[in-house]
Amino acid sequence: MKKILKDLLLILIITSIFKNVYSHEFWIDPIKYHLKNDNQISAKLLIGENFKGSQLPYSKKEYEISNLYSGNKKIKLKGRLGDLPALNKIKGFTGLNVLQVISAMNYVDYEGLLKFDIFSRKKGYPSLAKEHQNNNYPLNFVESYKRYAKSIVSIDNYEGSDVDTGMELELIFLDNPLLELTKNKRILLEYKNNILIDHQIAIMSIRDDKVNVDYLKTNEQGYIEYNFKRNTRYLIDSVVIIKGSNKKKDKYAKWHSLWASYTLKTP
Repeated sequence: MKKILKDLLLILIITSIFKNVYSHEFWIDPIKYHLKNDNQISAKLLIGENFKGSQLPYSKKEYEISNLYSGNKKIKLKGRLGDLPALNKIKGFTGLNVLQVISAMNYVDYEGLLKFDIFSRKKGYPSLAKEHQNNNYPLNFVESYKRYAKSIVSIDNYEGSDVDTGMELELIFLDNPLLELTKNKRILLEYKNNILIDHQIAIMSIRDDKVNVDYLKTNEQGYIEYNFKRNTRYLIDSVVIIKGSNKKKDKYAKWHSLWASYTLKTP
């Protein structure tokens, strides 16, 4: 009985966190981004802003998919309800390892357009609130959303490449981001396996407790180019907002947003 009550409490906590901090970033935060003589990867799942956030426990209900990729190898990640960190003691491979987490569908209730307008403008949709009004949508409405997160961890060396995991919205490094840091790196943005052109990507960096954010737009080939600095943590994100299903099973959501994030730390 105690275990059942504990599990129910954890589920309530997780659900509350997802709903109450919807407008914040969600990312994978490895305990160590670069491992030497150790192949055990552990990583937190965080939600917050400016690299500061609340740690989320593991929940099979809240994370539909979680995998580790390395080259042509793929491992399905498993955990126990309530695990902290959520991704714990994963046996990785020499070189680059790519962690992937896809959240379950979640929902947020809006009362008025102000918060939705601020959020959509920040994510590169300056006229969405006006479109909402033109569609005669109600001021009190629901938005559905899913999150698609990746992170790179190296073991013993930095050799390897990123993996296209086939997520609905995905950021993909076309160049190894940990080698030859004097050169710009290309980051591709795909939506439903098609490139997204002229779409916003935000790159947040932190070094010596100083946070910086750069906003870029993908080119006609669907990627941006960026020069990564040494010994710096990065959180890259992009959001796509489309019309919601407006069906009962999705709480008649008027809008649906997809959030892609990618974290790494340069050597």
